[in-house]
Order: sequence, then C-alpha cells, then structure tokens
Amino acid sequence: MNLRWGAGMGREPGSVAEHVGALAELRDAGLVRNIGISNVLPEQLDEALEITPVVCVQNRYGLTERDDDGLLARCGELDIAFVPFFSVGAAVPGAVPGGAADETGVEQVAAVAASHGATPAQVRLAWTLHRGPHVLAIPGTGDVSHLEQNVAAAALRLTDDELARLDAVAS
Repeated sequence: MNLRWGAGMGREPGSVAEHVGALAELRDAGLVRNIGISNVLPEQLDEALEITPVVCVQNRYGLTERDDDGLLARCGELDIAFVPFFSVGAAVPGAVPGGAADETGVEQVAAVAASHGATPAQVRLAWTLHRGPHVLAIPGTGDVSHLEQNVAAAALRLTDDELARLDAVAS
C-alpha cells in the first residue's frame, strides 16, 4: 500500500511518521503486505525508513523533471523500487493536469527516436528505465496501441552516446 503525501502535484514538507506508522500497524496485523510512499522528499523517505521497511518510492520524474536524481540513486542503493509517474506524460499535451506539454529537448528525443524507428514517448520511457534496474515506470494509457508501444520501449537499448545526449537535455 502506498502513502500518497501532499495535495496535487507538488510535494509538501512535513512529517510522514504518523501515517507511515499507521500503515506499519496494518502490515503487522496482516492487512497490508508492503508499504510504499509517494510524492515525498528525501527526508521523508529517511523518516519512513526509521519506522518500517519501504518497498517503493513513487514520485514525479522524467527526462526533463530531474529534481529526484539523488533520491532515485539513493533508492537504488537501498534496494527500493523507484516508480516514476509522468515520465512520458510531461511531453504529451493535456496529460499533466493544469500544465502545458514540456517541449524541452524535443529535437534530441526525436533524433534518438528516428535512429531506432521508435516514437519519442518510447525514447522517454526507455531513458527512464535506463536509470537503473530498480526503476519501474508506470506510463498510463487508455489506448491499446500505446500500451504495446510502452511495452516495446523496455526492449529499446540506448547507446551510451544517446544516453549522454538525453541526459544533457535537463542540464
């Protein structure tokens, strides 16, 4: 069970201890198997880990939204799954509530996509998955063809040069 912290898309500071503690009690009672946290700051992960094991962190993250690079790396070190949301959607018009499509790096993404015969969304998803074996992307779709493309993106192997060019998009 995931604790989603804060309201809306923004992350909020504050203590998660009471809420994580309640989830730990549910787990101890056999009602919840695992505990994850969502939309959190690094210090909130630390606080949660003082109370109970955490199996995943689900935060907004993608090619052009890299505020959580450090948290993603830390999750890998701790063997905690990092589950980014809007890793593809940030570039899709209308996908992010209240936001315009992020066109940062559109040319670089398109060039990499063309070299693989892939879509830009597949490249964004492949880049996200290349961030580490602990990264489990959750691209949303209501379209079967997009679902098939999302699955195929997992097999897309980006070169070191392509990864470096894409990494530079957010710099």
